[in-house]
Amino acid sequence: MKNAKKILLNTLLLTAVSFLMQTVNVSFNVWLTNRIGAAGIGLFQLIMTVYGLSVTLGCGGIRLASTRLTVEADAKGENPGHIMRRCILYGLCAGCLISVIVLLGTDVIAAKWLSDSRSAVPLRVLALSLPFIAMSTAMNGYFTALRKMVKYSSVRMAEQGVKIVCVALMLARLLPKGVEYGVIAIVSGILISEAFSFLCLFFLYVTGERSFAGRPKTRFTLKSITRIALPDVSGAGARSVLLMIEHLLIPVGFKKSGSSQEQALSIYGNIHGMVFPMLLYPSAILTSLSGMLVPEIAECKARGMENRITYIIMRVMKITLIFSIGAAGIMYAFAGGLSQLVYKNSDSAFYIQLLAPLIPVMYCDMTVDGMLKGLDQQLYSMKYNIIDSAMCVALVYILLPKYSVKGYIIVLFVSEIVNFFLSVRRLTIVSTVQIDLPRDVFVPLACIFCSAAGVSVLADVTGVSAAYSVFSITVCILLSLASYFAMMYWFSCVTKEDINWFKSVFRRQEAGIRRHKSERNAV
Repeated sequence: MKNAKKILLNTLLLTAVSFLMQTVNVSFNVWLTNRIGAAGIGLFQLIMTVYGLSVTLGCGGIRLASTRLTVEADAKGENPGHIMRRCILYGLCAGCLISVIVLLGTDVIAAKWLSDSRSAVPLRVLALSLPFIAMSTAMNGYFTALRKMVKYSSVRMAEQGVKIVCVALMLARLLPKGVEYGVIAIVSGILISEAFSFLCLFFLYVTGERSFAGRPKTRFTLKSITRIALPDVSGAGARSVLLMIEHLLIPVGFKKSGSSQEQALSIYGNIHGMVFPMLLYPSAILTSLSGMLVPEIAECKARGMENRITYIIMRVMKITLIFSIGAAGIMYAFAGGLSQLVYKNSDSAFYIQLLAPLIPVMYCDMTVDGMLKGLDQQLYSMKYNIIDSAMCVALVYILLPKYSVKGYIIVLFVSEIVNFFLSVRRLTIVSTVQIDLPRDVFVPLACIFCSAAGVSVLADVTGVSAAYSVFSITVCILLSLASYFAMMYWFSCVTKEDINWFKSVFRRQEAGIRRHKSERNAV
């Protein structure tokens, strides 16, 4: 019961923080788009693809290693401090190594890869942040493993505030010199915020380490870290390389289809800088849950609690399907209003509607990935991600020059569906989980269609949809969700047992009995 309560409370906390940060990020992206334009956002997104590869190579596997090793040490009653110091040192070395490589190769990357000399200086600035990010990533795993998310969440929010303030101040001074200087202002804010975040996390780690003073030290070798980190970073690195190639080929493909350089960057910036942040906005709760699943399932596996693992997977998959299908319906029905309110235009509405059916696939893939990592299946996740990315590169190269945006939409659908299928297939092999398609998929689809369509028609009849306001679209979304969950309850897709299970997290005595009984029935 103690672990169940910690999981939910930490997930709720992370969800609240993630929603807040997602809201700030979307609002900040809107503000940036208005300041530097869609082409400027496209240039920034291209730079971030190279930066993403650098972060993956410098930090990949560190969080998973520190999480798994800390969980194992804590389960044995040992002091995880020795492990953490080695993980932080490992992160420092890896981050510095990749940082030096990026600094030495900046000119070549800007000229040959990005084909834009304006990206050289921003890349140099971002390279300086890699050691800070790597060490912060190690401490992220530590706090996640021990379910000490209040302090970590506070640092994340403070980091976001520092970044926004720094970017705003520097944009005011640098943007008049040109788009290139606007991008430099943004990346400089990222560097300062990452350094600030590391200092805060390190202070919290040092002050909190005293609570383990009476425990024996954990015995482990460097192989303990590399056994977990290297497969993860190898797979993530290979995928990031392919992902970077894919994203570099996208503007090239758009230009080959007849678009100019500015038009290609604008289309790319619209999809990746505006549409995807909107589609992924509701995923904050699942991102938080996925992060909490890794230490929880890893601990259950270490203790041999197979029934508990099956129970967690079944519950989480059911929640994910219900939530993601509802989010997809809302995004599709109110795409025009959301695009107009958030971005002050309807340019993104078409793409939001077009990609909304992918939301259940993307969201479920997030949670399944967390489950597989908790079950020590990161090698398979690595393999599937590499297959997915290699396929995307080939499809982008073949389809975009001929079909332009239509080709890229096809690539997105094929990529997400294949990756999800392979991951779920592996999960069914290593666990006894089963998905009831009629109850968990088809009925929720019918319910959200009726709910969102009904409210949307009502908004059209009353004239509300002609000029959505924040209040009116919020009311429409809440009405759709209330109707959706009422119908789900009516058709027994959400049962009293599910509601009681959720309530039981906040009770101690009765919940333990109910949980064990539910676990036996589920298995």
